[in-house]
Amino acid sequence: MSYDVVCSYICHIVERFAKSHPNLVPLVQDLKMLLPKLHMHAHQEMCQIVYAFCYARGFGLAHGEGVETPWAEMNIAGLSTREMTAGARHDALNSLFNYWNWRKTWQMRALMSQAYFLVRCTDSSLQHDS
Repeated sequence: MSYDVVCSYICHIVERFAKSHPNLVPLVQDLKMLLPKLHMHAHQEMCQIVYAFCYARGFGLAHGEGVETPWAEMNIAGLSTREMTAGARHDALNSLFNYWNWRKTWQMRALMSQAYFLVRCTDSSLQHDS
C-alpha cells in the first residue's frame, strides 16, 4: 500500500484494527506500506529509507503515484458537478471514473503489445547474433 503519511499512519495500525476489525489483523500485519516517491522528500531521512519503493522487495521501479495521475482531469469535473444534486453528482463522477479506468485499460493493451513486440525483436536479434 502506498500512502503519503504512511510513517505516521502505520505506528498503531494493528492496534486500531484489533479494536475495530479483529478478523483483519493478520492481513494488516502482512501489509507492506510504502511512501510514494514524490511525497518522500517531505519526510525524515529514516522514513525515506525504511518506506522507499526502491528498497522494497518485489516492487521494481514502481513509484506509488499512479493513483494521483487522474486528479488534474477530475478537478475540472468539480466545475460542472458542484451544483448538481448529490445523486446526479455521484452518477456523473462515477461515470467519469469508469471512463478513466476504461481508457487506462485500453491504453495498457497498446503498451503491452509494444513491450511484447520489443522483447520478441530483442530475443530474435540476440539469437541471430549467437
